[in-house]
Amino acid sequence: MLKVSAKKESSSLGADSFPWITLSFIFLAMLPVTMIVPVYKEIVKDRLGGTGYGVAWFQSSAMLGSFLFSPIAGWLSDKLGTRKKLIGIFAIIDAVLLASLPFMPNISFLFAIRFLEGGAHIFVIGLLLTCISDREKDQTSNFYNKGILFGLGGTLLTLGGGVGQSLGFLGNKNPLLPFFVGGAILFVLGLLSFFFLEEGNLKKLEWEGWKKTKTALAYSPLLLVPIAFHFVDRFTVGYFLSSLNLHLREDLGFSPGQVGGLFGVMFLLMSVLSLPAALLSKRWNSITLVWIGSFIYGIAQASTGFLNTSSGLYLSMIACGIGAGIMYVPAMRLASSLAPSGFNASVMTVFTGLGSLGFLLGPLVSISVQESVSHTYDKTLGLEFTGILYGALEVLLVLGTLPLLSKILEKEKRLD
Repeated sequence: MLKVSAKKESSSLGADSFPWITLSFIFLAMLPVTMIVPVYKEIVKDRLGGTGYGVAWFQSSAMLGSFLFSPIAGWLSDKLGTRKKLIGIFAIIDAVLLASLPFMPNISFLFAIRFLEGGAHIFVIGLLLTCISDREKDQTSNFYNKGILFGLGGTLLTLGGGVGQSLGFLGNKNPLLPFFVGGAILFVLGLLSFFFLEEGNLKKLEWEGWKKTKTALAYSPLLLVPIAFHFVDRFTVGYFLSSLNLHLREDLGFSPGQVGGLFGVMFLLMSVLSLPAALLSKRWNSITLVWIGSFIYGIAQASTGFLNTSSGLYLSMIACGIGAGIMYVPAMRLASSLAPSGFNASVMTVFTGLGSLGFLLGPLVSISVQESVSHTYDKTLGLEFTGILYGALEVLLVLGTLPLLSKILEKEKRLD
């Protein structure tokens, strides 16, 4: 059981105030880390002589940091009884690290700083999402268990990703500019967090390490279902950021702005559909939407390796965005709904952290599979096979979890 070392702190804003600032910070926090995606090639391959694996590791090293630091973020937040102070501190640290990336003298230093940057960023985005989850789980709040805040949080998270990707055009003439602009955004966000970020009613909880996560899973083992979907969802995004990204830049001759626009379509559609999906998950159920969205997303992703025209690729990104928009927030909401009382921060940060593990492995496996098939057969087949493999993972996970429907609905209803 959890040991409470202090009484609930009172929120200066009240449980029913609308968390506009928290939601806007979620949007702003996503801009810096996505606006640099279209210039991976320039930083890793052109400036430091890296390879396709180098591009994959540039993404994966940040996700390794996110994965390792995510449980620390949740547990430290619970121990100190605060979210906003940690968000402010680590947003400023993230800003400095992000802006310093283009000045690394070699690949090893680049990956080391990228690792630390990813760890700092998970404190920011993981705890911002936890603030939203706190309000949805607060029984004294008008937002209790309604899904509205999750929907808006998911909307602004993905909108930030889409807008950030679109801002890749900043790197058309100067590939360093996205890093400087992103660092400035994070620095300002960090300063503002100390003064304006809303924080709900919290308890100071004693540090329990990995035991807390094990306890949460023991109380609610079905948490593994939304966590597994989130892991696979983030894993499959690694294909877009590595294999497909390099294919667009090197084989099809897309500019950073064109790549950002293409990927931005997927994120923007996720944003548009996140709130409707959240509201529908409350009226219907979360897991069915996760299944439907994952199936659409998987089929669309499997087609991307066969497409070489801008129109065809845009259609596939539209379908991926629709599928992702249907499944993303319901998976997050299902994880929060299945979280036992008192375990919210740990569950949500582990949820985002294991998503980061998917991000970590996704690009590396994608490049490895693509190059292995390309060397054995031909280059075109390598991309096609990788796209099919990644899309199939989504479909297989849907089929594998279908028998759990009745148990999930019963557990979710009991905890609600």
